[in-house]
Amino acid sequence: MRAIRHPLSGAIYDLQADGNVRVEKDGRAGVFRRDGSYVAGEIYSADPHLCLWIAGRELPSRHRQGADASRERESNSKEK
Repeated sequence: MRAIRHPLSGAIYDLQADGNVRVEKDGRAGVFRRDGSYVAGEIYSADPHLCLWIAGRELPSRHRQGADASRERESNSKEK
């Protein structure tokens, strides 16, 4: 799934299949909800902003949206 290294602590924030975030650092791990609240593990605190960023809804890329809209305009103009 999606994973990112925290820029200050160096911990790895990894999105799990159940929607929770697993945080690993120095051989220890903890599991947190998307709001950063503790679920289980040896690590008891996590950056709530990074948890929400990685576990939040993935928005479509603006680049992808622009490319799709451009193709749609081209196909519409060819049909006319």
